[in-house]
Amino acid sequence: MTSAAARASARPLNVKRLVLGIVVAVVVNLIVYAVGSAAGATWIANGQAVGWFMVPIATVVAMAIGGVITWLLARRWDKATITMAWVGIVFAVISVPGPLLGSTDTPTRWALAAMHITTGIIWFVAVLPSRSSKVG
Repeated sequence: MTSAAARASARPLNVKRLVLGIVVAVVVNLIVYAVGSAAGATWIANGQAVGWFMVPIATVVAMAIGGVITWLLARRWDKATITMAWVGIVFAVISVPGPLLGSTDTPTRWALAAMHITTGIIWFVAVLPSRSSKVG
């Protein structure tokens, strides 16, 4: 195995785990949407209606783009998956003010913020390499 090949396989992105994470994030976020609706969320954010169907679309797109970027970086950089796991959760936390400031009703604010946080946590768990993925 060449040095480049060993480096590329040192911390690979576990695509199956990422896909499972995406599915879990979609389900959890739809549950959060249902709970928010039951709590009286208007689902108006920044003047736009947030339909239930937008939740899985936003979740899948965000995690898939992050996954592609992570996969590409991991081909050349052995710490890419660890770094991108942290980048994703930091991005989720930093993005929380958006929903908190973008809606006028409390249930919508907190439900959308919860979706950001849960997606970030699920991303972190899905992307962070397990100890068994180490080479050597």
